[in-house]
Amino acid sequence: MENIFAVLPTPTAESRPFWEACNRGELLLQKCDGCGHVFYYPRQMCPQCGKREPGWITSTGRGIVYSYSHIAVSFYGAQWESQIPYTVILVDLDEGPRMLSRLIGDDRERAKIGDRLEVNFVEVGKQKLPFFRIAAVK
Repeated sequence: MENIFAVLPTPTAESRPFWEACNRGELLLQKCDGCGHVFYYPRQMCPQCGKREPGWITSTGRGIVYSYSHIAVSFYGAQWESQIPYTVILVDLDEGPRMLSRLIGDDRERAKIGDRLEVNFVEVGKQKLPFFRIAAVK
């Protein structure tokens, strides 16, 4: 596995179920019980209708590349030098939300908009992070 350095999350009451699911190898998304809107990132209320305490659904962990950027300069100092180059992506998940993440794998430099992706949980410290790989063509 690649040497991954990342800023680890500090779970809140709203995000704790998301991060616990990542550690189990599941990608959870919130879904409003009122209007049915599915969204990411975890929060107290639905961003569409304002209903409080949304529920959770398990994502397929699949989506497409909406946008990406290959990073070749360390913006965070010497501690990130070992990470260069890396690829930041915006993923349009199959369930609808758009998610910021990191693209991993040997083929990441060949990424293009519209490529199919699948989630891959990478353990950093004691937390698994939801990164993505280009999906194998079936």
